[in-house]
Amino acid sequence: MVSGVLAQRELEAVGGDLEQEAVRRWHPAVRVLFRFGFVVVGIGMAGVWLLHALLRTFGLPPEAVGAVGRWTALSPLTDWIGAHVFDVPIDYTVTGSGDTAAKWVAAFTLILVAIPVTVAWSVLDRRRPNYTRLYGWFRLLLRLSLASALLLYGMIKVLPTQMSFNLERLVEPFGHMSPMAVLWAQSSLSEPYEMALGAAEVAAGLLLILPLTAGLGSVLAVVVAMQVVLVNLTFDVPVKLFALQILLYATILAAPHIVRIVRALFGRAVDAVEPAPLLATRRGNRVLVTAQVLLGVWLLAAMTVEAYDGWHTYGNARPKSPLYGIWNVTEYSVAGQEVPALIDFRAASEAAMPSATERFRRIIFDIPQGMTAQRLDDSLVSFPARVDTDQRTITLSRDTDHQWKLALFDYVQPQPDRLILEGTVAGKPVRMRLDQVDLAQFPVVSRGFHWVQATPYYR
Repeated sequence: MVSGVLAQRELEAVGGDLEQEAVRRWHPAVRVLFRFGFVVVGIGMAGVWLLHALLRTFGLPPEAVGAVGRWTALSPLTDWIGAHVFDVPIDYTVTGSGDTAAKWVAAFTLILVAIPVTVAWSVLDRRRPNYTRLYGWFRLLLRLSLASALLLYGMIKVLPTQMSFNLERLVEPFGHMSPMAVLWAQSSLSEPYEMALGAAEVAAGLLLILPLTAGLGSVLAVVVAMQVVLVNLTFDVPVKLFALQILLYATILAAPHIVRIVRALFGRAVDAVEPAPLLATRRGNRVLVTAQVLLGVWLLAAMTVEAYDGWHTYGNARPKSPLYGIWNVTEYSVAGQEVPALIDFRAASEAAMPSATERFRRIIFDIPQGMTAQRLDDSLVSFPARVDTDQRTITLSRDTDHQWKLALFDYVQPQPDRLILEGTVAGKPVRMRLDQVDLAQFPVVSRGFHWVQATPYYR
């Protein structure tokens, strides 16, 4: 009897909510704008990102994710628009850049497609007074998509991977670096700084999971996203398009809460706001909240595993070369003849392996599978390399599988800070003596932290 009365009251309450929702009529322009935003921002951007993120967490092969990416980019139409409107070839190859021509043209195509879809939707659904319930689902989609992105980018900073320290930056001239390289180098020099940036992103992502804390998470996400957009635009980081999308999601979610914060700062009363229910029953809404929590836990676990693997593969916890260090080339001879330390501009202009008579200034061993050489003009050139500690050999190649070998050296290490390399380059016998550089001589590494300083330290 009691349960029947409670059920009746619940139905009456839901019916009252639906009745109030039906009488609230949005302005026609607002309804049209919402339809357009739902298609572009909700389905075309946030929905696609969340789909890709979930496919990665489920272990789908990269090739399959790439195929889905081509489909969600509306590839046939995007290809045609790229060729006939912008006169650019559309290549969907993953390059690490989020600002490829394919990405920008796909965004343009999405907007074009959304226009007729919005028109058709507006005609067929012109009598609907509002989209209050659908707006709630729209915000939920933005929340989950934004949370997944923040958790991913946050975890690869908490486990320093995104901005990993590269040994060659210590000797590369500042003027030779791109703005992005400068940003990456300065961020990688302080793990606590990079981890703090990631912690802010992870905190915002976790707060976005629950409806109760989503408001605070969205406001924090705006601050985080603004910082990301600022550095991407000012340091030419090729993730501008996606960073702007992240800022858009966060701004849409945070706008009502920012208005309330401003009102409170001006001393005006602000009433408590309960999250609007998305389903018709309390049980359904409880199940939905539980599903959000489970999805949040799944995303956090998956992003943590992905970041952990990256941290140990190419992040700061990655393996180091057996000959790790920066080595000055103090002697260099070809066929017994000493080669002077003079810049060969003709040889230095070549992108491939230099000639045997070109003398290097430094050799840098950082990761096990590579070697970087610094020429006398301070430019850097890197090669796939293999250091065999059993045979005491160093192999340089054109490819990572070492099918196309460029040079083969035998090495001897008479002292911990000295190497002798003997081998062949371009068919000629070459001998090098290398002396290891003490990394403590670089203030950027050894300076440390000081609470008290007599004078600013600019050196």
